[in-house]
Amino acid sequence: MVKFNLKRSTLLLGASAIVLAAGAAESWKDVTGQYMQNPAFLPNWQGALAATDFGVAEVWCGAFNLYQVLPDLPAGDYTLTANAFYRCGNNDFAKANQTGKPELNTTVLYAGDNKVVVKGLFEGRETAPNSLEEANAAFTAGEYVNTLSFKHEGGDLVVGIRNTGCYNDEWSAFDNFKLVGPNGEVAIPNGDFAQGLDVKAACWDMNNSEGKVKTPDTNKRGGVYRKTNASPYNFGQQVELPAGKYRFSALTFLRYGGAGNYDGKIISCKGEWKLQDVEKSPKQWYETKAYSDTDFETNAYLYVSFEAEKPASLGTSIEMLEENVKYTRLKGTWEICEGNYAEMPENETRGTAEGTEIVPAYEVKNVVPNWDDSGLERESAAAFVNNPEKWRQYVEFEVTEPCKVWVGLGKDANAPAQYWNPFADFKLEVVGEGGSVEGIEAATDSAVEYYNLQGVRVANPENGIFIRRQGSKATKVVR
Repeated sequence: MVKFNLKRSTLLLGASAIVLAAGAAESWKDVTGQYMQNPAFLPNWQGALAATDFGVAEVWCGAFNLYQVLPDLPAGDYTLTANAFYRCGNNDFAKANQTGKPELNTTVLYAGDNKVVVKGLFEGRETAPNSLEEANAAFTAGEYVNTLSFKHEGGDLVVGIRNTGCYNDEWSAFDNFKLVGPNGEVAIPNGDFAQGLDVKAACWDMNNSEGKVKTPDTNKRGGVYRKTNASPYNFGQQVELPAGKYRFSALTFLRYGGAGNYDGKIISCKGEWKLQDVEKSPKQWYETKAYSDTDFETNAYLYVSFEAEKPASLGTSIEMLEENVKYTRLKGTWEICEGNYAEMPENETRGTAEGTEIVPAYEVKNVVPNWDDSGLERESAAAFVNNPEKWRQYVEFEVTEPCKVWVGLGKDANAPAQYWNPFADFKLEVVGEGGSVEGIEAATDSAVEYYNLQGVRVANPENGIFIRRQGSKATKVVR
């Protein structure tokens, strides 16, 4: 039987050995679209989305990032277009304030490091769509076309749309992504959202530790999925991988207990919004260092399993953990923010609870709405989009030969009371595939060398894909 190699040893794959041997840090290549299905519960797209209807995608009242990684594109000039608009509040607020003020538009269409602010809902018009049906009609008529032209150096290209968020009642709707490059149109699968959001897609196993189907909450405010104060859940998918060193990750956290900055109390949810006595508040979970990696009743976790069937729970499968399963306990907000409450995203609207002032981490920029029924994901979504490196949590693993593994996120039990677990952007990466390392400056006077994808040096590269190395920088090029 193939076994996991769970040691933190370095695996050099093909041409990536060239780069890593030069002293650079490990390079991780995003291969989510190559091996996972519906990583955002939407065919071909990564990130998070609130809803689709009439072939149009949307996120309401929150930040988000939705994107695709298009592999191995040749160098050259490209143009990305999409129908899209943004509203920075309700219709009246946007009509009165947004037009002519690009700083009020926080949604951008992007390709790599290139971006363009999308059109405002009332840009050049007195009336505007107010539903996805009306948005579809406008897009079909050729309205709200956004265009981004740019140069690509060759290799993988990330294209997408994102919003940094935090306007109340903000709304982004988009459709019809199209990319044209030096060799003509480049396919963006499901770029018209003909296949919509579907959390029950067959590729995802949603059976929890009780044997019941439990799906993530969607179509809420903000560009995240979430579970809170509910029955156990386990969102897993089996993927087939070649040998290599991988990491599976998500933008996520677990808040232990309800909201608040108190000892022995939380702000309850489900429409109550009152102070409630508890054994441990989220603050006390942190201060008493009560987190335990093997407390599967309290914890949520990311996992990778080599078992033939998806593990129903880790708590009842402890005997198989060392050999066939690896997991990462999700850190809490207090851990990630190192006790700084002002940096912590919450799920409720910030205001007052029985006279106690609560300071927002991600402040609403126009109007502060009323308390919400456990569905206000704005702050979590804003945290994930504005500071993703802070909130991404990983489980690393290595396989020695081609095999199938389960990857997923789960929680075995409904505890502690009022817990909060938002998540977005499931991602699968491999070390060093293709040999590119981003963000490393090359010495311009260093000699240029070329290697094929097997790591063999090539004197005269032509008619193929090669690794170009100059100093400590390596890039993939097409000759």
